[in-house]
Order: sequence, then structure tokens, then C-alpha cells
Amino acid sequence: MSLRMFSITIVFLWLRLMKHVRGFRLMGPFIVMLGKIVGDVMRFLFLYAEIFIPYACSFWIMFGGIASVPSMQSVLGLLYSLYRITLVDEYEYAAMVAVDDVMAPVLCGTFLAASSILCVNLLIALLTDTFQRVHDNSQANAMMQQAAVILQVEESMPLLRHFYDNQYISSHCSPLVEPSDDGITTNLHYHDEMGRITVQIKEVLDQFLVLQREAETTEGPRVQMNQDQQNQQETQRNKCQQSQDLQEDHDKQNQNQDNKDKCRQILQRQTQELQALRAELKELQTLVLQLVKTKTNSV
Repeated sequence: MSLRMFSITIVFLWLRLMKHVRGFRLMGPFIVMLGKIVGDVMRFLFLYAEIFIPYACSFWIMFGGIASVPSMQSVLGLLYSLYRITLVDEYEYAAMVAVDDVMAPVLCGTFLAASSILCVNLLIALLTDTFQRVHDNSQANAMMQQAAVILQVEESMPLLRHFYDNQYISSHCSPLVEPSDDGITTNLHYHDEMGRITVQIKEVLDQFLVLQREAETTEGPRVQMNQDQQNQQETQRNKCQQSQDLQEDHDKQNQNQDNKDKCRQILQRQTQELQALRAELKELQTLVLQLVKTKTNSV
């Protein structure tokens, strides 16, 4: 029993080594991948159990406890044999066919299709997706793992705090003390003042946003009222335009009637003048005839 516990413990002790290896940038992302893969495997095991358990019951009913199928004489042996079928390993198919030549190919064929083809390929797809997601952010994951290891080491050794204080870190280990052309200052009063100014700017922006929201809420009814007034004014303009058009049409009709009356009067005058001219011509003709007659009589 002690040897069994020792053999299991040594495996977990070596796995614990990965906790300290994750601080290295080359191995950190792979340790994160293993952690993510554990979650994927747990989800896969639920789906695999939905297929594995009913088939295990079916194989036990048909072939369990039979001497001609040695690997299925016990429950543990049957479960291990089904696991080997999932991995497409060797199993006692000929012995199962000798027991039942109908159910043996049916159970083995369907279990192979469901577990080996469907479930295993699904697990490979899950692991590939997890690897791709972690590998895309490998640099960020490595830095996060380094930071986690540093914090863990600092918390596990509190005696290190006696060798330094926060003031020493802020004055000697701060990156702000490095020379730079950006005009960065390490004056604490300056940073406090900048913090207060930042807070004031944020408060002013919040007040401005609140006022803007209130203005938008009050502006909605005003815009609607202005729209209604504009619509009313537009309808009034249309009515006025229509009345003006009708008045202009009426005036045009009256003007045309007046023009017609004037034309009639002018025509009447012209006819009267023509009649007067005709009467004068007739008188002149009679006078000319009388003169001609008088001349002929005198001759």
C-alpha cells in the first residue's frame, strides 16, 4: 500500500514543479495551456460519460462475467476494455462474436463510431482552440505568470521586508528617476496636484454629461412643439398661397372680360364709323352724278 501511495505522490510532486517553471517566459504560456486544457477535458468527460456509461451497461449485460471473454469477467476489466476500444487498441472481438454474433458487431461498431470518431475528434478540436487562444497572447500570459510568481515569493518570505522599506523602493527603484527628455518629474507634491486636477476634470466632465442628458430630455418636447408650429405655419402658407392663386385667377378672368368688353366697344365704334363713311360716299356719288348730268345738259 505504501508503495502505491509513493508511486502516485511522486507523479504529483513532479507536476508541482510546473508551478515554479511558469515564471520563465519560454514555459509560462505552456503551463497556462495545461491549466486551460484541464477545463476542456472536464467538459469532454461529461460528454464521454453520456456515451460510455450506457455502452458499459450493454456490454456487461451481453458479455459480462463470461469465461470465454476474460477481459470482461469483472466490472473494472470491462471498463478498461471499453477504454481500449475508444483508443482503437486490441480487444477480444472474436470472443464476443463467439458469444453473440449479432450484438457483438452492433455494440462494437456503434461504440467505436461514437467514442473514437466523435468524442476524440471533439476533444482534439477543443484542445486546438485553447492552444490557439493562449498562444495568441503568449507574451502577456508569460508576464502575468512572472508577476504571479514574484508576488507569491514575496508573500511566502515576509522576512525580506526587513531589508527594504517602501520609501527606498519609491526613491531608488522607481522608473521615474531615470533620465528622460519628456520632462517627467518625481516631485510628490507635483503628482498629488496632478491627481487632484485629474479628479476635478473628471467631476466637471461628469457634470457636463449630466447637463447634456437633461438638455436632451428637455429638448425633445421643444423640438416636437417647434415641429408642430412649423407644420401649422406651413399649412397656413399653403392656404394663403392657394387663396392668392384663386384671387389671381379671378382677377385674370375679370381682366379678360374687361378686355372683351373693350374690344366689343371698339368694334362697335369702327362699324359705326364705317357706316358713316359709307353714307358720306353715297352722298358724294349722288353729287358727282348730279354734276355730270348738269355738264351734259349744258353741252
